[in-house]
Formats: sequence, structure tokens, C-alpha cells
Amino acid sequence: MTVGSSSFGTVKAWFVSDIHISSPEDPRLSRFENFLRARLDDQTTDIFLVGDIFDLWVGGDDFFVRRYESIVSTVRELRSRGVRVVYFEGNHDLHLQRVWSKQLGCDVEGGPRYYDLGRFRVRVEHGDQMNPDDTGYLLLRKILRTGAVEQLADKLPGAWIQAIGNSMSRSSRKWTSSSMKARNETEIRNMIRRHAREVYAAEPFDLLISGHVHVQDDTSWKDEESGAEVRSINLGWWAPSEPAKALLLDENGPSWVLV
Repeated sequence: MTVGSSSFGTVKAWFVSDIHISSPEDPRLSRFENFLRARLDDQTTDIFLVGDIFDLWVGGDDFFVRRYESIVSTVRELRSRGVRVVYFEGNHDLHLQRVWSKQLGCDVEGGPRYYDLGRFRVRVEHGDQMNPDDTGYLLLRKILRTGAVEQLADKLPGAWIQAIGNSMSRSSRKWTSSSMKARNETEIRNMIRRHAREVYAAEPFDLLISGHVHVQDDTSWKDEESGAEVRSINLGWWAPSEPAKALLLDENGPSWVLV
């Protein structure tokens, strides 16, 4: 299930997730735009947006393009320079094909994918399917990704979607906040690492990169059967009042970079 590759020695791939840009006035928008613009001249080959880049972007209405024009224009310039941009839909950004794929030429993915990046085989996923016990969310996820919802999202005015989304986000955050309070960071990290080992057993990789749970985690283990070194990295999120990090993957391996 490999969907893309870069030659060894030339790969310079960046990974970010869960920025949750909420409006054009959100300071994280300018921080993210600066991050993207810095990639225009630094020999970047790939940028992976691992979900929930925006706090809400659903469908292809021009409302969202106008709202985040500075980001859209920078992505368009990156694509014109040959940088591959891959956008993994999260639980706040859905049905992106009409703008991000058809207009901007990005790859839009709805689930886990494998990439050969230099000497590394990398599995990338948003991470919202890591917890099989979260049956309520998984059912909602399935419904939201149906063709009927996609058609509705493309027909409704973007301003309506924004208003509905704001209301749903407030409700979701109340539920998520109370749910996460019952699970400390150790439990969340254990869930991430358990998931990494399970999917590695199904299809091996060198590196798993995920997001969604807002807990940064970076762990390695040696596979007992093959002796291979395996690494799992959860990107965490860009908290408004804390320094933001992006993950860089080049011929030296993955490393964290403050942005």
C-alpha cells in the first residue's frame, strides 16, 4: 500500500498536525504560514499535513478558500515548485478533495498510507482510529465520510458550515475534555504504542507518524522477530501558548524542529 516515494539522499519531508487554526486572526495561522513559506527555498521535497490543521474546514465552498487565502496561496506556490503536499483528513477537516486536490494539486488521504521516503518506510495516519473501543466516535467518523455528507457539505454555504461546526466543536470539546480527564498521558501514550505494535505486526514499517490525541510521544523498540529498529512518533499539537514543533525527516532520520 505504498503510495509515494523519494530517492535516498534527497528526501526532506516535514510533518505537522493538529494546529487547529480557528480563524484568520488566530496567531497560529501566521505561524503556520511562516512555516510553509520557509519551505519554499530550503529544498523541501514533501510536506505532510497530518489532520486537524484547521479547527474547521469541511467541503469545497469558496468561503474557506477566502477565509484562509494566505495559506492557500502559499500551498499553491509550494506545489508550483514541485513540493509534494499530502493532506490527511482529520476529524475537523473533511471532504477536502474539491479544493486541496482538484484546485491545489495536493494528495488528500482519508486513512493510513505507507510511503518510501529515502531509506525509511513510513506509515502516516491522523490517528483517530487508534482506539477501537471508541465505538461512538468511529461510527460518527464513518457517517461523516459518506458520499451523502460530502454532497451536502459541497452544497451548503461555507458560512453555514462554519456556524454549525462551531456549535459541534464546542459540544465535542466538552465531551473530549471530560473523556480525556479520565485518561492520563501515560494511558494515552500506552494506547499510541499499543496501536503502533499492532499495525506493525500487520505490515512492517520503520517509522509511524500520527497525531489526533494532542500528546507528543516518541518511542522506539526492536522487533524481536526481525531485529529491526522501529519508531513511533505522535506529533502532539500546536497549543496556542506553547512553542510549536514540526517533525523533519531526512537522510539522517527524524528530528524535531521548533517553528
